[in-house]
Amino acid sequence: MGKFLLPFIEGRTSSGRFSPTSIFVTSFILAVLLSIQTEILSLLGLIGLILVIGSIARTRWRIVLRLAARFELVILFWIVLLPFFYGNTILLSFSLPWGTLTAYQEGLDLGLLIGVRIFGIVTLFLAALSHMSLAEFIGALKTLRIPTSVLGSLLIMLRYIPLFLEERDRMQEAQQLRGFQRSKRMERIKSVGYLVGSIMDRAMDRSVVVYESMTLRGFGHGMFIIGAGPRRSDILLFLGLALLIVTLFQQQILEVLYG
Repeated sequence: MGKFLLPFIEGRTSSGRFSPTSIFVTSFILAVLLSIQTEILSLLGLIGLILVIGSIARTRWRIVLRLAARFELVILFWIVLLPFFYGNTILLSFSLPWGTLTAYQEGLDLGLLIGVRIFGIVTLFLAALSHMSLAEFIGALKTLRIPTSVLGSLLIMLRYIPLFLEERDRMQEAQQLRGFQRSKRMERIKSVGYLVGSIMDRAMDRSVVVYESMTLRGFGHGMFIIGAGPRRSDILLFLGLALLIVTLFQQQILEVLYG
């Protein structure tokens, strides 16, 4: 996990039960289902179902939930601020020197709904990505006809930004061991600028060496990414998803069929 922004299974054996493409597509459809729910209980029920299925599939929940917790500021933003801007039913009222600050019940309900949606969708995608490697994830996107230029940029971002951050932390530790201390803002800006510039220069030199080495070994200029095709077991995944959709929209389906 230290080398990746997302919980890919690098260095671990994939179960291979379902294709990465089907896992990604199923997760996307489930995310749509989460985003259109208007009741907190329905959202919590879907999230609970995701947790149960993930536990059966041996999802590494400790890593997934730790990454999902990084979005807590986005979730708290909606829960804390929205009650003060939306609604009619007064929940709380605060007298301040410049006026009255009022919190509304409708805003709190909507903020909770949006916050739970965000948490559910983020947890869902992180759990799905924890069952595939970075190469399988890129291969699934290639199967879905994502442009190669986008795949290349995404691969570089997911692979090398964590390395860049590790290099930055290492150089900051080296500066502190050499007596670096907090000083004036301008001096800190100069120090950080030199630090970032040095890292980028070293990264460029390293990339040139790697490129020349790969070229000498016969690799071409294209991306060697193979699409992840479907598997027979994917039918079970989509059948379960179809059953869930029918269960959620049973009443609407009956109204359409029988008027």
